[in-house]
Amino acid sequence: MFGFLIVLLCIGAYFHCKQNGCCHPHTPKKNHRDALDIVRARYARGEISSEEFNERKKTLE
Repeated sequence: MFGFLIVLLCIGAYFHCKQNGCCHPHTPKKNHRDALDIVRARYARGEISSEEFNERKKTLE
């Protein structure tokens, strides 16, 4: 019975890691936005000026 529980725990951990991307540490996670997307969103919300947006965009590209 204890062995069966260990096997179920290992299978659950495998699928959890596969879903969250922790099995492949060099693969970027899907839910992380890149810096340019963040700058675009801040500009769209009016948090930064067009000059600041262009400056940061130039730096990031």
